[in-house]
Amino acid sequence: PRWRRLPEERPKQILLSAIDVFAEHGIAGAKLEEIAVRAGVSKGTIYLYFNSKEELFREVVRQLLAPSIAEFERLMADGTSLDQVERYLRNAWAHLAHSRGAAWLRLVTLELHKYPDLAAFYFEEVISKSNRALSEVLQRGMDRGEVRRADPAATVSMIKSVLLMQVMWTQSVHPAALSAHFSTEQVIDQIVEFVLQAIRPTAPPAGAHQVSR
Repeated sequence: PRWRRLPEERPKQILLSAIDVFAEHGIAGAKLEEIAVRAGVSKGTIYLYFNSKEELFREVVRQLLAPSIAEFERLMADGTSLDQVERYLRNAWAHLAHSRGAAWLRLVTLELHKYPDLAAFYFEEVISKSNRALSEVLQRGMDRGEVRRADPAATVSMIKSVLLMQVMWTQSVHPAALSAHFSTEQVIDQIVEFVLQAIRPTAPPAGAHQVSR
């Protein structure tokens, strides 16, 4: 029962409740009272651990979202660069392709810019680290001839655009219409196929040959 929860469990439960409330209502609309009710604590208890709603948001990012970057880096331990990109896509899809994930993306894309300090913090803690990790995978792939030569930063941007737009589309824009044609598993399969096809080295035309020098 919530009223028997150990004190050391309360901060984590508050954060888990906060991520849902932030995702559903945005930063401006999130109320500490609702977070407290969902966490099974009083509003005053929240202030024992977090000084403000903004600090609570930062801790949600630090403790619940940023660790996914370390998880991604562990997934990159072996296999080809194409294998690693596929793992990134499927892992990110598993984290995002549900109603909470789509709601969080809406918050980040439509509201976070209204809070410049929080936006800068989120960029450093999540986006920048994720971009850097994926960019390193692509650069290694280019160096080994597994990925076609391109600007790694631009390639990361294109990969994320495809992935995140599909999350928004399947969960927010017109989920019923899309689900009538494709399951969520089919959608991520299609994303993986599209992205890997886009970054594979371009094969030489049939019959082409290199001139010896």
